[in-house]
Amino acid sequence: MKRLFVLFAFVFASVAVSAQTTDKAVASPEAAKLDSLAKLSQRFMNNNQPDSLYALMGATFKQNISPEKVKEVTGQLAGQLGKWVSLEPRGVQNGVARYKAVFALAAMDFYISRDKEGKIETFLFKQLQE
Repeated sequence: MKRLFVLFAFVFASVAVSAQTTDKAVASPEAAKLDSLAKLSQRFMNNNQPDSLYALMGATFKQNISPEKVKEVTGQLAGQLGKWVSLEPRGVQNGVARYKAVFALAAMDFYISRDKEGKIETFLFKQLQE
C-alpha cells in the first residue's frame, strides 16, 4: 500500500509539472519571441555592439532614433549601471513585455515590443517600479 501511495504521488507530481510547462509554452508564444529579443539586446549591450542592437530595431524605431543615439545611450547605461547581469520577466501587456533588468550597480524596468516584421518597436528603460 505504501508503494502504491508513493507511485501515485510521483505520477501526480509529474503530471502537474508537465501541465504547468505545457500551459506556459502554449499560452505565450509572443512572450517567447520577446524573451529572445530581450536576451539578444542584453548580449549586444554587454558586448558593446550598438550596431548589432540597432539592426534588431524596426522601421518606426529607426525613423525616430539614430544609430548614433543608440550608441550614446547604451554607452551611458553601461557607464552608469555596469554590466547587464540578468532579466526577470514581469509580464506582457498589450504586446509590450516588461522585465526587471538587473545591472551590476542597479536594476531598471525594461520594456520591449515587436512590430509586424518581428523587429523591435519599443525599447525603453525606466526607473524600477516594484
